[in-house]
Amino acid sequence: MSDIFICYSRTDSVIATRLVGRLRAEGWSVFMDVETHVGRRWHREIERELHTARAVVALWSALSRDSDFVLEEAEYGKRKDILFPAFIEAVISPYGFGRIQTADLIGWAGEPDHPGLVQLLASLRLHLQAAAPSQSPTQSFLPLTKGGEGGFQPLMPGQTFRNRLKIGGEGPLMVIIPAGRFLMGSPSDEPGRQDSEGPQHEIRIAQSFALSVYAVTFDDYDRYCDATEQAKPEDRGWGRGNRPVINVSWHDAQAYCAWLSAQTGRPYRLPREVEWEYACRAGTDTPFHFGKRISADQANFDLSRGQTVPVGTFPSNAFGLHEMHGNVWEWCQDTWHNNYQGAPIDDSAWEADEKTKFRVVRGGSWLNNLAYARVAARSCYIPGGRVVIIGFRVWCGFVAQIK
Repeated sequence: MSDIFICYSRTDSVIATRLVGRLRAEGWSVFMDVETHVGRRWHREIERELHTARAVVALWSALSRDSDFVLEEAEYGKRKDILFPAFIEAVISPYGFGRIQTADLIGWAGEPDHPGLVQLLASLRLHLQAAAPSQSPTQSFLPLTKGGEGGFQPLMPGQTFRNRLKIGGEGPLMVIIPAGRFLMGSPSDEPGRQDSEGPQHEIRIAQSFALSVYAVTFDDYDRYCDATEQAKPEDRGWGRGNRPVINVSWHDAQAYCAWLSAQTGRPYRLPREVEWEYACRAGTDTPFHFGKRISADQANFDLSRGQTVPVGTFPSNAFGLHEMHGNVWEWCQDTWHNNYQGAPIDDSAWEADEKTKFRVVRGGSWLNNLAYARVAARSCYIPGGRVVIIGFRVWCGFVAQIK
């Protein structure tokens, strides 16, 4: 029994072998079909290894996407929800696989900090830890799906859901974020670092929670405005629909969360700053969840496009969250502090007295330079302010309403 099964075209054996070595360096057992024993019925051995693996990594290339063997193995992984595809050539995903989060290993020559490799390793780390029986979290508040004892069972980290609204329709798409630990803040030698990002300190996220996959969109927010007869925020002529809502204050975001809670019967709020950074890092410790570097193909920053872009434009991180870097700053629950001296060591919000004038925003925006798009970068704004560079995403921590 192996932790990971690799499916690939034999013509891609060089990069497949390189990846196997990197995965084994992480301490995982990996099966690659060149290791089948002479004299044995190779297809039976491959079938046994595939059916006992805890994760399946498919390498998409021009030949592998047309291989019946590769597609059959990948289809098994998809059916079991253990498939982790990666592009090694610039091709379109095979039919039926396009919606699965795919790492980009095109051009990877073994660099340990390659963004696609970092993303793939983080995804596998999260999945394999969650799949281990001794490490599986048991959270009473997790969203539920049909099946299991009493007709329901908890969703697992990485799964998504939407809560239904009383007025009809559904709330934002949410994804389950696992419990865990991480080092918050940035090291003193990180390029672009500000004093507000230190000192680094370990944080324990005690319970899983759900975070919206995307920043709240104009579609989401306009539905709220129509239902409550609130004035709709200006879009500056860039378009509404699935673009992130802008020109919303911290108070506006709070009101939207309160409305979602009333509409769904589930608690919604803004993410705490520790939750935001933990979710953005998604198991990484680099300046960006993509790795040490980031490009305009991975995020919207530094006026590269001159405005916001629709949510879901860029690849997600290992937790399934899109546009955590750039596009819009995102409101957090916390009041602003100049640094982490005296900060909580758990996932609680860091509030201050009523004289504090600012609330935390994270993630950078389409306007700001690369330094502000880093995971650890922090800024703040007046809670009543409405500007074109700030939006928000929402947290949910109870039971998903499934009918």
